[in-house]
Amino acid sequence: MSIRRDLEKRAQAAILKSIIANYKKQRDDWLKEPPIRKAVLLYSFFRPLNATLIAGIILLSGCLSFLVLPFLGLAGLGALAAAGVGGVFVLALTEVLFLYLNLKNEKLHAAAVADLFKPKVEFNPATITDKTLNDKVDKALEYWSLIDDAVEKVPAGVLRDRLLSATEEVTHWLQAVYNLAERVDQFHLNKVIKRDLDNVPTAIKKFKKKLAEEDDPGVRNQLEKTIADKERQLQTLQNLENSIYKATYQLDSTITSLGTIYSQLLLVGSKDESGGKLNRLQEEISEQVHQLEDLTEAMDDVYQSSY
Repeated sequence: MSIRRDLEKRAQAAILKSIIANYKKQRDDWLKEPPIRKAVLLYSFFRPLNATLIAGIILLSGCLSFLVLPFLGLAGLGALAAAGVGGVFVLALTEVLFLYLNLKNEKLHAAAVADLFKPKVEFNPATITDKTLNDKVDKALEYWSLIDDAVEKVPAGVLRDRLLSATEEVTHWLQAVYNLAERVDQFHLNKVIKRDLDNVPTAIKKFKKKLAEEDDPGVRNQLEKTIADKERQLQTLQNLENSIYKATYQLDSTITSLGTIYSQLLLVGSKDESGGKLNRLQEEISEQVHQLEDLTEAMDDVYQSSY
């Protein structure tokens, strides 16, 4: 169970990293945004390295006041004051330089803004109650970890860079699998939808029977309107039910494709100089992600219209 939880945390970290990278990619200079700039500055200021730097400058100021300045004719309160002023000046100058260098250090940015983007991470397989769906997410998580491990084992160089580029969307794929499985699980848990699927067809038959027996024009008009509304509701419910079936089949297909991608990844070698195999691999991954996202979006639209 601990291994599974560690794997989930690893996937959540990868999803968070992907969210941050996409957010940054969509902006010319994300440091112009106040929340981002504030997060980076605060992260930089509270880094252990900065604490060490501040302590070092304070220690240096103390040494200066007691050991160096007396040789220059300054002692007592004069030495302390001179050391204090000098220390504050050096500290301020050093801090400005330190924070500036941290703002320019892009490798620190992801760690600095992580807390800002954590709420956007939606990957918690434990919330999926349906065992079959949970097993599908587990399988996708397993293939994701195998693909990630395979890329990590490749030595630094051109091939590794190409593999990272080709497989960066596998994390999006894992997220898309979870999103779709979660939607299907929500449908299975929704008692109102299940009740309406059972009751609406019966209600339509009942109203149609009353319509056939009714002679009053006003009552007939109201019954016709009610029947039309119920039939629209039934059509929406049936569309939702059909999308659930389609989503379940798509999940099965996706798990198979993930296994295929993993096998293909192992076959890609350094002889793929043009990157043709990797390009095709990346296209296939992107296509799978788009299919899952489109299906999830369509399900959300139908689900919302059912209320």
